[in-house]
Amino acid sequence: MRDVIGTGGFVEGISTNEIQSTQVGQADASDSDGHLPSKLHNFLKKNLQSLGAAQIMIGLKCFLAGIIEIFFYWYIKDRSLLFCFYIGYPFWAGASFIMSGSLTISCTKKQTKFLTGATIGANIISTLLSSTGVVLLSVNLVDVFLSECSELRECSLIKTFVSVIVIFQMIVTCVQIFISFSLCGLTYTVHGNEISWVSALSCLIRSHSKDPYQDLLTQPEIYEDLVMQDIDPVHSDP
Repeated sequence: MRDVIGTGGFVEGISTNEIQSTQVGQADASDSDGHLPSKLHNFLKKNLQSLGAAQIMIGLKCFLAGIIEIFFYWYIKDRSLLFCFYIGYPFWAGASFIMSGSLTISCTKKQTKFLTGATIGANIISTLLSSTGVVLLSVNLVDVFLSECSELRECSLIKTFVSVIVIFQMIVTCVQIFISFSLCGLTYTVHGNEISWVSALSCLIRSHSKDPYQDLLTQPEIYEDLVMQDIDPVHSDP
């Protein structure tokens, strides 16, 4: 089916199928740019402060789980059950979650290029640490299930508590992965410039790829002046 439109004596044939295919092509192009879908993107931007507060709460819960594991440390003979506690996961992961949440909340109040880049970087680090944490907690949980109890009553009770703590940490860590990974995909607009994780990473790579001695190498005039100053006293002697 074709619609005929007359404009200023000229007749143009426009196919409705061509219009629909053009619209679908534009929609596919917008979705394939590497950004989040528009609905999820808008939802995350409207709830940045709440998501930042959720990250802080998750970090505090990780700290609390680590404090509880300190008390179990004195009653467990097989201390390999607290593998994640020994490597300090509840504390360094909790600190990372609190930092990313604080930066996310700060970014909602005042958006600058530096603060936005720091927020994206902190969420990327939190995503990596929480993904690593899920693997470590899974290994820890397997060790708990495979451990044998010599004293049935006390050991089974301690195993139950440790299992609950490890599972609790896995749940909050998975929630943290979802939040931080979603926030990494956001595109922020600061002073008319779009900032995403791609641009933040490229700026970081460019800043580290600069040669610290480049300024010295690009200024041969300074070296030539110093050489001439050393030569002049020699020629001035009788």
